Amino acid sequence: MTALNIRDIGAERKAALEAEARAEGVPVAEIVRRFVDEGVARARAARAQEAWVASARDALAFEADKLDTEGPTLASFRHAAGG
Repeated sequence: MTALNIRDIGAERKAALEAEARAEGVPVAEIVRRFVDEGVARARAARAQEAWVASARDALAFEADKLDTEGPTLASFRHAAGG
């Protein structure tokens, strides 16, 4: 576990955190925990999405090559033709 020191976050950020805590009626520590949790969740979701896009990119390239060489599947052809 790493010790966390937020003394050097700047006066404006501290004032904003204090104002947010007052507005919600909770301690500043609770606001900071919530913001950190939300930030970590967004970072994890972004990494998961990037990983999905990277894996999908390879699959889409494979499908494009297959379409070029074999043409559309019968179901795709019927759907595109409106039938």
